[in-house]
Amino acid sequence: MEQLAETSGVSVRTISDMERGHIRAPQPRTLAALAAALGVSGDEQRRLEEEARALRMHAGAARPRRGELPRAVTDFVGRTRERDLIRAHAHGRGPTPVVLVHGQAGIGKTAFALRAAEELRDSYPDGCLHLDLRGVDPAPPAAGAVAAQLLRALEVSPRRIAGSDEERCSQLRAVLRDRQCLLVLDNAADEAQLRPLLPGVGPGMIVVTSRRLLAGLEGVLRIGLAPLEPAESAALLRAIAAQAADPAAAGDVAAVSRLCGHLPLALRIAGTRLANRSGWTVGHLVDRLADADRRLANLHAGDVGVAAAFALSHAQLSGEGRALFRRLAHVPGADFAAPLAAVLAGTDPDDVSDRLDELVEVGLLRHEGADRYRFHDLIRLYATERLRAEEPPGARAATRIRMARRLVATAIVAGRWFEPGSGPAPAAGDALVRPANRAEAAAWLRAEAENWLGALRILDESGEDRPAGAVPETLLGHAVRAPAAANRPGALTH
Repeated sequence: MEQLAETSGVSVRTISDMERGHIRAPQPRTLAALAAALGVSGDEQRRLEEEARALRMHAGAARPRRGELPRAVTDFVGRTRERDLIRAHAHGRGPTPVVLVHGQAGIGKTAFALRAAEELRDSYPDGCLHLDLRGVDPAPPAAGAVAAQLLRALEVSPRRIAGSDEERCSQLRAVLRDRQCLLVLDNAADEAQLRPLLPGVGPGMIVVTSRRLLAGLEGVLRIGLAPLEPAESAALLRAIAAQAADPAAAGDVAAVSRLCGHLPLALRIAGTRLANRSGWTVGHLVDRLADADRRLANLHAGDVGVAAAFALSHAQLSGEGRALFRRLAHVPGADFAAPLAAVLAGTDPDDVSDRLDELVEVGLLRHEGADRYRFHDLIRLYATERLRAEEPPGARAATRIRMARRLVATAIVAGRWFEPGSGPAPAAGDALVRPANRAEAAAWLRAEAENWLGALRILDESGEDRPAGAVPETLLGHAVRAPAAANRPGALTH
């Protein structure tokens, strides 16, 4: 039996289960591999295939098949590098390969995992199974309940399934040790739900999707999905809606892609709405999406919506995390650092780091370099909606002004390294940071340029006086425009 397993590529456990009658209707790939290894061919092989087909039809009529892969999208685009990573990780001896596909809501994790599973299906003759772990539900199933579902999907008799959660998880790992199958565990909640299910050694493979990074899991290949490239976004829209395939609409297609933030869920909803309205041009869709206040409402079709997907992640946050999330909508620029987040949260940078990590963990915020953070454009709109819904106008205005004054105060402190005669610096407590030298001042002014220039506009529009000792406008413009030579007086260094 071990020799047959080695020759055919079918696991010993599967062959044993077939011999003992636990598997009554082997899959065609399993049967073909065994037939080739045993030298069965011609009429004998055809007769064997017909008998197996009849058994499968009878088994299918007698009971539903559990764990079958859901229908994959037929217009999948992109992710070539990521798919190559999974294929390269799929083969080899030793520990069972586990791949974690993570990313924000709507980024296409499930579609990607199912596409990868379909491409690898022939490498796993014992089958490909899918199970939704319901990780964003208020009460996701525990590991023991998941193990029981998987054991039934692996055709273990209910009478043989262990009684306790710990025993079921151990039993699942033992079965997977001998099965050459691929499991897609979709939408995992956390490490506690997943860790007991993972086998140590075996010929199979496990692909997990989660909005969380699940940093506590060891020995896992992590593949983080980013928004699509512009060309991929356009290709997806063309595949969904005939109007987008018109070469004359290329400019509008690019605009829709940009307004959707190149997020696959948003693009798919936008393309579906366009395809279902034969009288629309792509320009009509651009007009609908151009209104930022209505964009999320327009990215909704049937029972699917971008805002609803974000809301599931938002529901995972603590109260402090939700407060920070909505107040970050005040930030004028595209990205920011922890000191600015601390001003909005009303705490110090050391304390706010945990809340920022919480937002990153559930996919509502992403790292931008070593110490900065950025919203996806559509998530920023969702944060703005939450801010308007959850905080009164007076509180919103007060937070916005407080943030703007602190940003401008810091710009003045940094600017004094280049314009020493521009006036007295504000009090030390007003600045977000206090640069120790010209290089630090230049780095802060450049990194936060969108934010402190936006803060100046906020103060001007609100009628607020700028802090005493404001940096001259000429320096503010110079700070952003000029990649000045190092050490030149009055200029920013690299």
